[in-house]
Amino acid sequence: MKKFIVTLLFIILLSCQRMEEFHYSDKRGGMLIIALFEEPSSLNPIYPSISGLSPVTEQIFAPLISERPDGKVRPALAESWVYSEDLKSITYTIAKGATWHDGKPITAEDVVFTVNQILKKENKSPLAQKLNYVESVEALSPREVRFNLNRVFAGELQVTNIRPIPKHILEKEENLINADFNLNPIGSGPFKLKEWNKGKWIELVANEGYFKGIPPLNRIVFYTPSSIEELMSELGRGSVDLAYDLPPGDYDTLTSYVKVLSPGRSYTYIGWNLKRFPNKELRKALSMAIDRKRIISEVLKNYGQVVDGPITPEHWAYNPELRTLNEDKETARKIIEGLGYSKSKKEAYYKGLSVNILVEQENEIRKRVGEIVASNLRGIGVQANVVPVSGVELIKRLFEGDFDAYILGWNVEKEFNPFPIWSSDGVYNFVGYKNRKVDSLIGEALLSLDREKAKEALYEFQRIIRDDLPYTFLYTPRKITLLKKGIQGITEEDRRPILSYVDELWFERIPEVSVDLASLGESYKKEEEVSRPELVRPPRANPVAEEVLQASAPTQVPERRPTLTTPTKVEPEKPADTALEEEEEAPKFIPYEVPPKPLNLDKVSFPYPEAARRLGITGTVYLNLWITEEGNVTKVVLAKSAHPILDKVAIENAKNLKFSPAMQGNRPVAIWYSFPVRFVE
Repeated sequence: MKKFIVTLLFIILLSCQRMEEFHYSDKRGGMLIIALFEEPSSLNPIYPSISGLSPVTEQIFAPLISERPDGKVRPALAESWVYSEDLKSITYTIAKGATWHDGKPITAEDVVFTVNQILKKENKSPLAQKLNYVESVEALSPREVRFNLNRVFAGELQVTNIRPIPKHILEKEENLINADFNLNPIGSGPFKLKEWNKGKWIELVANEGYFKGIPPLNRIVFYTPSSIEELMSELGRGSVDLAYDLPPGDYDTLTSYVKVLSPGRSYTYIGWNLKRFPNKELRKALSMAIDRKRIISEVLKNYGQVVDGPITPEHWAYNPELRTLNEDKETARKIIEGLGYSKSKKEAYYKGLSVNILVEQENEIRKRVGEIVASNLRGIGVQANVVPVSGVELIKRLFEGDFDAYILGWNVEKEFNPFPIWSSDGVYNFVGYKNRKVDSLIGEALLSLDREKAKEALYEFQRIIRDDLPYTFLYTPRKITLLKKGIQGITEEDRRPILSYVDELWFERIPEVSVDLASLGESYKKEEEVSRPELVRPPRANPVAEEVLQASAPTQVPERRPTLTTPTKVEPEKPADTALEEEEEAPKFIPYEVPPKPLNLDKVSFPYPEAARRLGITGTVYLNLWITEEGNVTKVVLAKSAHPILDKVAIENAKNLKFSPAMQGNRPVAIWYSFPVRFVE
């Protein structure tokens, strides 16, 4: 066992780095104007928006670690990090000379303060659920800070990678929700806030005291157009230097810009309710009816590619050998008829076979995709309809299992965690997919500290998902960026999101004429007032459903097995079509004289899920806990549900409770114990 741990330690220490040589370009000067459709509501990094941390905040606050152009981890605010021998703690060393924008040094106490503010209930930080497995954080010295975790898993570095906020400025604030700091921050990054003209633009200026050096650009302006039409008007005038993540369209007429295409990190899919479509062959037939190439051509304007599994092609764990399920309507009909469905020549649809496809009302692209899918299914004799619903209604129906099928998308992060979606216990396993082999492979991938072993497990995981077809995978969109000619520092080989490293860009030749910020969008608005005075195009107000879900997802990984040296025996899996969860027997309660008492309630939190907060869901989840003679919780059974999203959080965290044992006379006894978990605003 000791030898095994030492081997794992050696593997993981290979990824630990000291401050590498980093140099900005020696070019200096200029103002870069970036079009950004979503204006942040806060610049405090503990309050990311539904779609993630704003690129404005990324420039104001430095993270502990960052990403290299090749996608690998590199030091940032932390110059180095090291794991403990048992791999349950990480110690970061803050870079020498790292200071806040007001000149005060950044210390380990700032990191501890930030974690405590994230976990403080009154602050309601969406990041709290990401720190589920952080047991404590402590300052070892002015520059050394240690994160202590309650389990070992592959994503430890990513979970503990935060952007600190300054203790010396915020320690007297009772809560940070409405703090003035959120709109006027003192940060640590390469740029400082100069001015925020609400609804129009945010101007940043270079931080000349940045510990990595002075960035090439003097200023960065994040301009918020009210619509794609307004943006196109400004692009036509040449007022914008960079427009990122544009919708599919024709941009070839903008000759002063270069079009940069980067791989998408998300995929769009159809999720099938396996209680209503339990037969794998039927799901195969429905999938074979769908013309994915037509969707990419007509809806995405060819800015996308077909995917066949739950990991996108740019990802390190993507399996390129997955078989593609090609469109074949004739074979699809034969499969359906072979399953016993029939129709007369006069009938358009097979008897007893229909599907209603939920799509989000506010998402025009998804609605168009849904119409093509429904048309394809009707083309093989399956009665199919698209049912547009609001984002909130879609989320509710997914958790309640009230659907035939739905169209949604998932982002695939670098440190891919399939547990919430694909594990039998996953909080977002809406389709009800249960496969013990898949559960085992997820555990291997998430708990292994050897990247190659994790990759091997994820390859097999993708193959099984592709064959079982709980989803029909449709496409991954490509990111479209328009970049004004003469701007340097962006290459197609760079695997980072472009907006995460705009501080590294520079002008080959600094523009002679500076753009008047007050003029941005004004020409277009005047034209609209004359031509169509009734037309109003507000910025996007309703985020897409998966952004709400992914922003609210707690960190979930499987429990590590007691012995790592002996492979876990996997029971023969049930066929995917029938592998639905069997109901638990009602627990038999055992009498006792002295009840158990919780010992670590101060350390085990039941974070109120962000999705539940946004949906206004509250209530009490009643659990039955099996508490052993030693006071450990080894089994959790749901006794009374409040809501599926609350149930999942309650069950997951109850496993970490520790009790004094129940007593019968002078003897500790193992018992079933009723335990309520209340979720309130």
